[in-house]
Amino acid sequence: MANPLTVITSLGGGKSHEAKGVVKRDWVPTGRIDFATKLNGNDDPSQPSEFKLLVEERRIIESIAGNENLEIQWRLATLKETKAVVTQYHKYLKENSLVKSVFEPEILPPESKDDGSPNAESKRRGLN
Repeated sequence: MANPLTVITSLGGGKSHEAKGVVKRDWVPTGRIDFATKLNGNDDPSQPSEFKLLVEERRIIESIAGNENLEIQWRLATLKETKAVVTQYHKYLKENSLVKSVFEPEILPPESKDDGSPNAESKRRGLN
C-alpha cells in the first residue's frame, strides 16, 4: 500500500487548475478592485509608476464528493470595467467638490505707461 502522504501530494501537485467537479456558478465579479505594479525597489510614493487595475471574481464548484467549493481569482480588468471605475471616481470628485477647475487668466495687453503727453501717444502707436 502506498504512503497516504505521497498520494495526497501527488493529487495536489498537478500544474492544472481545472475544476475537479461540476461548475455550479461560473466566474462572477465580486465588485472588489485592487491595483498591481512592478516593484522596482523604489519606495518613493510620489514617483510615477505603471499600475494595473485588478478585479476579483469567484465561482462555485461542486466537488465529486458533493461539497461546494468557492474559488476566488484576481484578473486584469477589461476596458469596460476600467471605464466604469474611472467614471465613478470622477462622479465622486464632482459630488464632493474635489475637482479643481483650470483657470486661465485673461490675456490682457500690457498696461501702457502713458504720461498723457502727445509724444508718449505717438511712441505707443509706433509713429516715432
